[in-house]
Amino acid sequence: MSTRLNRSLTVRDGRLFIEDRDVAGLADTFGTPLFVVSQSHLEANLRDYQAALARHWPEGPTRVMAAIKANPNTAIRRVLTQAGAGCDTFGMGELELALRGGVPPENLAVNGSLKSRAVIRRALQVGCHIILDSPVELEYCQHEAEALGTRAQVLLRTKPYLADLDLPSDFFPQRTIRDMTQTVKYGIPTSEMLPMVPRIAELDRVDLVGVHSHAGRHSKHAEFWASLVTGMVELVDRISDLADGWTPSIVSFGGGMAAPHDRETRVAVTDYATPSADSYVEVITQTFRDEMAARGHDSTGILVEIEPGRGLHNETGIHLARVGVVKHETENLDRVWVETDTSEVFLSIGGLNVTPPFDYLFANKADQPLTHRADIVGLTCNYECLVEQAPVPSVEPGDVLTFLNTGSYIEPYTCNFNALPRPGMVMVQGDRADWVKRPETQSEVFARDMVPDRLLDVGPSLSEG
Repeated sequence: MSTRLNRSLTVRDGRLFIEDRDVAGLADTFGTPLFVVSQSHLEANLRDYQAALARHWPEGPTRVMAAIKANPNTAIRRVLTQAGAGCDTFGMGELELALRGGVPPENLAVNGSLKSRAVIRRALQVGCHIILDSPVELEYCQHEAEALGTRAQVLLRTKPYLADLDLPSDFFPQRTIRDMTQTVKYGIPTSEMLPMVPRIAELDRVDLVGVHSHAGRHSKHAEFWASLVTGMVELVDRISDLADGWTPSIVSFGGGMAAPHDRETRVAVTDYATPSADSYVEVITQTFRDEMAARGHDSTGILVEIEPGRGLHNETGIHLARVGVVKHETENLDRVWVETDTSEVFLSIGGLNVTPPFDYLFANKADQPLTHRADIVGLTCNYECLVEQAPVPSVEPGDVLTFLNTGSYIEPYTCNFNALPRPGMVMVQGDRADWVKRPETQSEVFARDMVPDRLLDVGPSLSEG
C-alpha cells in the first residue's frame, strides 16, 4: 500500500520514502542528523515555473532566476543550471557558488545591498548583470568598468509604492505590505533612484538594461502581485520620461511565491490557499501587459524574470534525526521527552514550539497511529523543545524522526552552538543517493580559532584531535 505526501514523498508499507529511497535506510547509511533533498522534485518545480512563464509571456523571452540563498549548495545549483534556470546572487560568496555551479554569465545577476567595489569588479569580469541597490553602486560600476575596459549592464532595484493595497503582511500581520516594502532596507529609495537615470546618461561605461523589485513572501493574494507589478510599471513610466522614451530590456519581478503546502517557519500567516505556479505567473504577466499598454509602452521582446525561492525549494527537502533516549516522568507530572540528535540551531527555529514548525513523522513508523504525546527535544543545552506535546506513535530509541518542508532557508542558518559540527546533506534521484555536502568534522569547528603566542603554554598542548 502506498500513500503520496507530495511530489517526492510516499509512505509505502508503513515506511517513508523520498523518491525510491527508504528514509530510515538513508539514516542508517549516511548517519544523522541529515538534510536530504529530492533532485526530481526540484526539477519538476522548476519546470512548472518555466512552463508557466513561456505560456503566459509569448511576447518575449523568460527566465527563472532561482535564488541561490534558499539552498546554497554547488550540486543543487548544478541541477538548476542543467535544467536551464538563471541565478540571483547576493554578495561575493554566492557569486562564487554560482560560478562553481556552472551558471552562464548571461543567466546570472549580482543582487543585494551594500555591494563592495570588489564584488562589482568580479561581476564585471564575469560579464553578468548587476542589480543596483544605491547610487554609490552606480559610481562603483562606472569606475570599475573603466578600469577593466568593459561596460556595466545594470538594473535598478526599485521600491514600488503600493498605493492601492491595504493588505497586512503575512510576515508581520500587524503591519501593512505597503509599509513593509517601503521601510525594508533593500531597494533604491525612489527619491534617490530617479536622479540616477540622468546620471546614467552622463556615464560612458554603464548601460541601463532593466528594472527589478523583490518584495518577498508578504502575501499569496493576487491583488498583492497585481499592485506590485502596477507599481513597477509606474516607475518604468517615470524612468522612461527621464530617459527619452527608454524601455527596459529586462523586467525582474523578484520572488515571494509560496510552496504548495506553505509550511513556513518564518512566515506568521500561511493558513489560506496557495496559488499554483501558473496562477502566480498569470497575474504577474497579465498585469504587466495591461499596465504597459495603458501607459503607451510596447512590451514586445522584454525579458520577464521571476525569482522563486520557497516555491522552488521548500518541499524538496527533509531533515532526519535519530531518537537516542525516551524519558518518562510519572511522579510530579505525566510527561514524556523524546530526545533526538538534532537541534533548533540546525533547523532555524526557536526553543519552544507549541505549534509544530514543520510537518513531521517517524520514517520507520510512518503509518502507525499517533496514540501518545511527547515533547520532541534537541541535543543542545538550550530549552530545545522542537515540538511540545507532539502526537507521536509508540517511540523507541533508534526511531528516525523526519521533519518535512526543510528545503529552503533552513540548512543555510545552521550554526555551531555548543561546538556542534553541522550536519551534511544528501541528494536523492530515483534510487540513488549521494553526498552533496559532507558533515562538518569536530576539528573544522575550531579551524578558525587562533591562539596568541602568550597563551600557548596554558594547559596541555593543542591538538588537532
